[in-house]
Amino acid sequence: MMITVQVSQPSRLALMARVLVNMFVVLVGAYGLSVSGLLLLRALVGESWSLIGLANTYLYLLLLPAIVLLPLCLFLRRRLLIVELATPFLFFVFTFGSSFLPRTVAALGDIPRIHLLSYNINRGNRQVESVIQNIKNAAADVVLIQELSPWMTEAFLAQLSELYPYRAFHPQDSFNGQGALSKFPILVDDYWQINLGHQRIEIDWNGIPVTLYNVHPVHPLNGLGYEGERRAMEVRDVLQRMSKEQNRLLLVGDFNMTELAGDYARVSALYADTYKQVGWGMGFTFPDFASAFGVYHLPPIARIDYVFHDENFIPLEARVLPDSGGSDHFPLYAVLGLKESLP
Repeated sequence: MMITVQVSQPSRLALMARVLVNMFVVLVGAYGLSVSGLLLLRALVGESWSLIGLANTYLYLLLLPAIVLLPLCLFLRRRLLIVELATPFLFFVFTFGSSFLPRTVAALGDIPRIHLLSYNINRGNRQVESVIQNIKNAAADVVLIQELSPWMTEAFLAQLSELYPYRAFHPQDSFNGQGALSKFPILVDDYWQINLGHQRIEIDWNGIPVTLYNVHPVHPLNGLGYEGERRAMEVRDVLQRMSKEQNRLLLVGDFNMTELAGDYARVSALYADTYKQVGWGMGFTFPDFASAFGVYHLPPIARIDYVFHDENFIPLEARVLPDSGGSDHFPLYAVLGLKESLP
């Protein structure tokens, strides 16, 4: 007598679940290993490889999935995946984690404060009234403009002269235009071009001389390629000029670099990043997808606009304003106190 034993086949649902789990393991593992390898190469060779320079431009976007995936793998008890994700997760936490901690600023009394606005208004931007309203709403003492166009210059002269009696404009039809609006007397104004335009002004801040650099280094991306030396040349030029200064120093502008770039390291080794000290969150200023690409409801994805200060200033506030005014950049607002006035 023959006995037949029938083995039940796994259900289609169980088979599909197994396939999805295996795909998850493969994809997450590949992501973790590739990003970890990129971080290792970054530590070993830096931006001497153009691939690393290109990756540095938006590396933090590659790190963000690890913030979600590692806790998920902890929950699923996937030990190997946890190990593979640990490097990008920890790199993000140690690099950007402090940006999400509560910020406390000591009460400093009535020390002198300077309110700054850095604003790349986009050379092709025709929303003149929106830009002017943004500047009025910010009510900064000094406004540093990048990509200043001739028609914006005419509008500023017509509508902002009473609010800002001191001005230094270098309008261009290209990306090279720079300008400054000030409530304080502008004593000196210099303008020069390397790849893009740069500006240096000296102001009389209630009897205190302050030098401000309004800079706009060129973007290193050229199509799908990366040409970091062009931006590095401009950054070196600005830092060399600043090394000869005697006044209190502020360095402001659209730097076309993220804080993972080698050029950022060179600048921040000498001057403090105001937003990094007192701002909250990632501080993304670029791009306004609605103005730049007609795509709505997407947040900006890069921090490339900065205010840096020397040791004479105490950072008190830094934030990205919510309205781009038709530009592809959101304005960056900062408040700094003068350290030497403390008792």
